[in-house]
Amino acid sequence: MLEVLGIDQWGEEAYLALVDGTPLTAEEILSVTTIERELFGTVVQRLEDRGLISRLPGRPVRYTALPPENAIEVLLLARERDIKRVRALAHHLGERHRRARPGHDAAELIEVISGPDAVARSGQQLMRRARSTLRGIDAPPYARAIDGERISSSANVLEQTVRRRFIHDRDALLLPGQADELARGTAAGEEIRVLASVPMKMLLVDDDLGLIPLRATPRVLDSCIVVHPSALLDALSTLFEMLWQQAQPYPARQGPTGAAGPERAADDEPPLTDEERRIVSLLALGLPDEAIARQLEIGHRTVQRRIHDLMVRLNATSRFQAGVLAASRGWWTP
Repeated sequence: MLEVLGIDQWGEEAYLALVDGTPLTAEEILSVTTIERELFGTVVQRLEDRGLISRLPGRPVRYTALPPENAIEVLLLARERDIKRVRALAHHLGERHRRARPGHDAAELIEVISGPDAVARSGQQLMRRARSTLRGIDAPPYARAIDGERISSSANVLEQTVRRRFIHDRDALLLPGQADELARGTAAGEEIRVLASVPMKMLLVDDDLGLIPLRATPRVLDSCIVVHPSALLDALSTLFEMLWQQAQPYPARQGPTGAAGPERAADDEPPLTDEERRIVSLLALGLPDEAIARQLEIGHRTVQRRIHDLMVRLNATSRFQAGVLAASRGWWTP
């Protein structure tokens, strides 16, 4: 854990041994850690230099941990200053990089990224930069890093206060594993909506940066464009907001401790269960039975029985009509 503060494994072992007990001699520290004897002097010297431990007067020399709250806070402040300096350097180097390119004026507005791994890493980096808002339009194909890792906001957004809104292409809900991916997203606080067909993939970060495929309908996501503040970025933002208004909310999966409980269908009808409510909303999204079963993690035949029972209750002649009638009765909110 302390490696983020520049403390290696042996330094952490020594420090935790001192935090957990009384002042210890060098021999006592060596006996309760895996530190090699010839490296002991270097390990404790680093801890002393960082203000984590001190030596007590007398013989033999004993070491004691300084109050962790103060010592670690000082290291954190120093690390924050280092991060600010590195960010400033990255910005400076980025400017130099853009100026060195032919047509650097255009490069200040857009930047072409080539290669599947580079595209994936760009998506990760943009998500990690988000401080206030993250908006996206999601559809296949998906970017994957060279190690096979798929890019997701639930894994890459660092600030918990970031508002995350994603529009998903309806056909993407049919893909294996997508139900779990959406469940992780909603659990992490994402707002998710669904459109029958989205015009393009998109990622927008803090109104400062955008990421779109280089080709309108790529078969493989092997190139993309990073868009900096410009009229193009403004247009992408406007497009997202227009599509967001048209999209339908995706029904979040309720957990055992966070379930919303039965929802009243009408004053003279029995309440809807959470499962029935989700079936109705997924019906209205236009998903087939197989996809609904996958989203709800229940059997295909069970879904068919639930849909048949709901259509009978609604006196509906089609799946789409069932969704419309359910909304009109207040069974769910589109």
